[in-house]
Order: sequence, then structure tokens, then C-alpha cells
Amino acid sequence: MDRPALSPAAWSPDSQALAYSSDQRLWVYTLDRGEKDVAPAEAVTAVAWSRPLNLLALIDRGIVWTLRPDGTDRRRVPLPEPAVELAWAPGSDRLAVVVRHPVDGQIRTELWLVNHDGGFRRMVTRAPVGRAMRDLQWFPDSLYMLYGLSAGREQAMTELWRVRISYPDRQQILLPAPAAMVRLAPTGRYLATVGGDQGAEGGGQVVLSRVDGSGRFAVAPQAGRYTGLAWSPQGEKVVFAQLSGDARAELWMANADGSGHLHLYSYLMEYTDPGMGVAIAWSPDGRHLVFGTNTGASRGPIWLVTLQRR
Repeated sequence: MDRPALSPAAWSPDSQALAYSSDQRLWVYTLDRGEKDVAPAEAVTAVAWSRPLNLLALIDRGIVWTLRPDGTDRRRVPLPEPAVELAWAPGSDRLAVVVRHPVDGQIRTELWLVNHDGGFRRMVTRAPVGRAMRDLQWFPDSLYMLYGLSAGREQAMTELWRVRISYPDRQQILLPAPAAMVRLAPTGRYLATVGGDQGAEGGGQVVLSRVDGSGRFAVAPQAGRYTGLAWSPQGEKVVFAQLSGDARAELWMANADGSGHLHLYSYLMEYTDPGMGVAIAWSPDGRHLVFGTNTGASRGPIWLVTLQRR
């Protein structure tokens, strides 16, 4: 691509294309034909691609839109407040959205369930006032969702919850230490977290565990500042980036059973902001990775990697 992207890239269900935003446009890049401008977009911070519907959903300045990958059938999804996160259900037509609104000078976040045109809308649950929902994800059965809670605008999540979408049924999941990032494995059985104090001397760690909190172990080669967690489609490997002070990111792949890790790539980031993160997405067929500083909060080129067995 010739321009910096803003939103993290979203893979198509067939792994042959990815969608992202850049320069006030929404783009779809196909592996065989390159990129195509498909729709206007002022400042898209999140994009998701539905597997069952083959539809895109995006957040543009807090407004949720859905459209086809060629840009047609664009619809606005009406929601009561600005959206901050979204995720398509892996096995249904439902779209989960986190909205945020002020309450007496504090933040309140709510989890809503909608369909692609807004004809169906229902609030699932709300966080306590002053707590923000983060890292919204679906379990593979499309019946339960996972999200973390942080204090206000803080990034570190101190609580993790599993909620059933059809009726009020919430279960707190053990989170022994604050987590900057949480990723649920595609199987729904394991979690990967970036834990510890990312800004302190000694840094944080990448930790894997079962969803019930048992079987915890670190997979990063050493303590440091980590970002960009992504599971392989089968859930047997995880990729992450280790950041250093000279704007360099080392990409690592680790086995989910703790049997070892592999250094993939040394990435010299295009910008020197010490607080910048890296977004990583693994294609559904397991053959490709995309990564870059296009996190929704920062911009940067997207890099495409083809994985080969050694």
C-alpha cells in the first residue's frame, strides 16, 4: 500500500482479502489484484468482516456502518451512543458493539447486540459507572462473549467477564494481574494476555492459560513491553511483538503448549513514538500475517507476511 492505514486490518473469511481504512477511504486489498477504494470513511478506527454474511462493519467517528466488500448496500446502524468496539459473531448474523457515554462526568459503557441494518437491537449488559469495556470478543459458539474492564480511560484491565448474549448470565474469569491486552483462542479454551506493568523496569510478559485461569505459563523469551497478540486459526500458536526503546518490534511465534518459541522478524517501525503499539492479524487459513502500527489510535503502513514451514 502507498499510504498509512488507521484501522487494524480485517481478513476476509476466505483469506484472500483484507479491509482497512486510510486517507478518509475504506480499502479492500486482495492478494491477487491489489487494493481497491470501496467507500468514503472519515476516521475509521475499527473494521470487522463477517464470516457468515460476508459483510464489513466499521466504526467511523463513533458511528457504526455495514456494507458489502465492494462498497454497495451501505447502511447506518442506529445506536444510542458512540461506538468504540465491535465484533461479528463467528456463526450468526449478530454484531456486538460497545458504546460509551458520559454519566455525571464519568464514563459508562454498554454492550449492545444488533444485526447488519439495525432492525434488531438489544442491550446485553452495562459496565459499572467509571469502568470501560475493552477487548470485546466472541466465543466460538456465538452464544457467549468476553470482555475486560478497566478504570475509566486506563488501558490496564483488572477484571475479565464472560457473558451470555441471550439472557443475563455473567461469570467473572480469573485475572491474577492487570492485563494490557487479552485474546481468546479460536477454540474458546485458552487465553493469551499481556500482563504486568508495561512501563516499569522489568516490564511485562505474555502469559497463556486456560479460560478458568489454570495452567498459567509465560511464553515470551524475556520480560519486556509486548503488544499485538494474535492466535493461529487452530489455536495452537500465538504471535506477539516485543517493543524496544529504539522503535523496533521483534515479532515472535510461540507454541500454545509451552514447547518453544521462534523469532519471526525484526521490524523497524516507521515512527518513534514510545507509546505506539503494533496490530497483528492472522489469516483464517493460517498462511499469512499482517502487522503494522495501524492500531486505530495510530497510523502506519501494513506489512503482509507469508508463513512457510522450516
